[in-house]
Amino acid sequence: MTSIGYMYRLREATGADVRRVVHQCVGVPCWTFGGASLWDIIPEDGSANLRPITKLSDIDHLDLRGDFGHAFSERAEVRWKRLDDDAYDVLILSETELSIEGARPITCEGAPWEIERPAKAMILQTDKRPAINYVLYRAPLGALQLVRLAGLAEEERP
Repeated sequence: MTSIGYMYRLREATGADVRRVVHQCVGVPCWTFGGASLWDIIPEDGSANLRPITKLSDIDHLDLRGDFGHAFSERAEVRWKRLDDDAYDVLILSETELSIEGARPITCEGAPWEIERPAKAMILQTDKRPAINYVLYRAPLGALQLVRLAGLAEEERP
């Protein structure tokens, strides 16, 4: 039996919309990261313009600075790309069908996404940071399309 994944896109969302969608779909606590290479960049800070994965316990503290960001948990992942001062293109990935105001579903030519949740494989981080669980999103013929971050390894979850 194939498991189904869902993708949604919210175009030209505001910062308030991003916070609403993260709170609704991902929930808190969750994990988040992001960064700058164009918006809000401080060139002399180098790699410090990229924020490491950190725990988020209050949606009001979700950092939207920079060009992009991610928030993820076991429930879902929300990714955003900054378009303008307060405009974002948002992608939502979930293994549960969602109803998100203003978002449209994304399918693979009308077919649902197939997902695989590896039982033991994890994304390893440097600096002794905990490993990250993930879900693979595949097109109906099996081609890998996206990797959804799905929380920290069992012993490190918030």
